[in-house]
Amino acid sequence: MAQPIPSASSTSHVPAYVNESRFVLCIVDRFGDKIPPGSHTLGVEVLHIFPNTTSPVKLVQFNNGRITERTVLKLYDRTHPGRVRKSTAPSMAAEGAYRRWNGQFADIVMARFEAAIWYEFDQRHKTELRAYAQLESMQGTKIPRLYANVRLSLSVIDGGRRATPEEEEFLCIPGLLLQYCDCRRLRDLHFPGTAQIESDQLHVKWAGLAQRTVDAIHEINAMGILFRSYNNNAIFKIENGSDSIIIDFAEAVFKEDLIETWIERRERRGFAATESPPWRRDIKYWEEAKSCGNPAAFDKAFRIHLWTLDIYYLLIRLPDYHEIIGVIRGLALVGLSQNIQTQGG
Repeated sequence: MAQPIPSASSTSHVPAYVNESRFVLCIVDRFGDKIPPGSHTLGVEVLHIFPNTTSPVKLVQFNNGRITERTVLKLYDRTHPGRVRKSTAPSMAAEGAYRRWNGQFADIVMARFEAAIWYEFDQRHKTELRAYAQLESMQGTKIPRLYANVRLSLSVIDGGRRATPEEEEFLCIPGLLLQYCDCRRLRDLHFPGTAQIESDQLHVKWAGLAQRTVDAIHEINAMGILFRSYNNNAIFKIENGSDSIIIDFAEAVFKEDLIETWIERRERRGFAATESPPWRRDIKYWEEAKSCGNPAAFDKAFRIHLWTLDIYYLLIRLPDYHEIIGVIRGLALVGLSQNIQTQGG
């Protein structure tokens, strides 16, 4: 839906929490023991706001007994002037129209746009929460740990206002508390000089870093999650520069959803679901993974970064999708052959 163009005199709506250094989160779900037990709320202090993000992302700290914990708070705020909103916050008029809309034509354009943006951020939150649950075995090593599913109540957003349950459902801001790792983006990695990196030892080091990142992305794909497009999803730990962390699953797509859509499309063309056996579904998924090319996209980004140092070679093994699909098809044929022999015997 097209974004309404604000007038030059319009005033942007800025939620109260944006300018607060301390506020209270509502705890929806805890994962692990990082979040203090026994309370449905958690007071946090903002230490840093990460720039140029689609959703508000803040480094926060809180007390867990005598320990001060630092975590990343990722909020899915419909009003955040990021990429989804084309870097424009809603005007006061648009926010008012969204909150009071009852179908009147005068408010319909602004209100429907805000409702569409609300749905987009609601889906991003649910997608990321689902991805972290599905990738639980990778948490703490190749992806951040998920500590809590949280929300900002309307009283925090609006600075003390009380809300009805219906208002809270559509006007609260969902969020996640995630493990904080002191990392930098690929573009900010500091490489040694050209002569040094071309030496065998350092070349192996950087090739190894790239290979581990490619392998981690492929592992995520193998666990049933694809990125629609690679968008700097890899960050690198500052403490040693040899470990990568994969982040940002808000735009992930899931194998089961892709397969369901594929089966429904075939059924509309007259095929029965039984004509789509599991092995054929797996092949369809890996064909989609090949099309998305997540590991290859990181490989390309890494190579481009090295080109700035006049380094034009880096040996990285990418997934062999032809081999993966061939193995699946071969195992399926063996299984079909055994079934035929069993039935014939």
